[in-house]
Amino acid sequence: MIEAKGLAKRFGNREALHSITFQVEEGEIYGLLGRNGAGKTTTVRILACLLRASAGAGRVAGYDIATQAPDIRARIGILTEVPGLYERLSAWEYLDFFGDVYGLSGPERRARAEELLRMMGIWELRDMRLRGYSKGMKQKVAIARALLHRPRVVFFDEPTAALDPESAKTVRDYLQYLAGEQRVTVLLCTHNLAEAERLCRRLSIVRGGRQVAEGTPAELKATIGQRMILRLRESRPELLAALAAVDGVEEIEAVDGRVYFKTGYPERVNPRVIAGLVAAGGEVVSLEAEDVELEDVYLAFVRGLESQEGAGA
Repeated sequence: MIEAKGLAKRFGNREALHSITFQVEEGEIYGLLGRNGAGKTTTVRILACLLRASAGAGRVAGYDIATQAPDIRARIGILTEVPGLYERLSAWEYLDFFGDVYGLSGPERRARAEELLRMMGIWELRDMRLRGYSKGMKQKVAIARALLHRPRVVFFDEPTAALDPESAKTVRDYLQYLAGEQRVTVLLCTHNLAEAERLCRRLSIVRGGRQVAEGTPAELKATIGQRMILRLRESRPELLAALAAVDGVEEIEAVDGRVYFKTGYPERVNPRVIAGLVAAGGEVVSLEAEDVELEDVYLAFVRGLESQEGAGA
């Protein structure tokens, strides 16, 4: 449903995006992770036909971004980083206007607006001018606008920014419903790593306009290795030597009665660890994995690149 091939964008002499490539299947929530200014928003604007790519190609819902922009715009919903609401209108008038733009009949757009405003918890405030809304309330109206015409593809740029925890959960739950039950395809830009891990089947990490990693959360976690926690009845030097001799074991550290080590393939290495320690006369009390968060993966990639750049300088 979304295909990017070598997307690049230059603004004068500045390269904002360099060779971004990924595919998103129908009903998938795909994440773009990165700091502010990493290139996430530029990628979305190109795929939504709000910007022209300097190089590369892309398709959305089967249509070419270079030659079929009107067809794409008619079939997508987009939440930009800055909502850009018409603040002299009420929420009800605003959604009615956009429903008309999208070609919905009067009864259809009123029913859909009510459904979304109730879901967002602002139905009772539908007649208030948007200028009087808080930042979080404005975000809710912008989300409703993006979903009003039941698009098959949605681009969401920081959708839960400025929302309270309950509202943020409502939005996350609804995105999962759209993807899982309605087969809507979602491209999610965020620097909320916990949210990305919870929602995204696959994701890319973007830094400085470049795509530095792609995969499922589990695959990305495997790239930095799993840290294991080993407890032995006795932590003798010969047992540590036996552990170090196991192929696939790295970065051994003994701290306060526990032994920590890293491995990229725990399902293969851990049985060999136990067998090797028992053969060396050790007693294994427990062996468990330390929790790895997506944040650990993100920081490993970003700090690794920063270290390389520093060394190059």
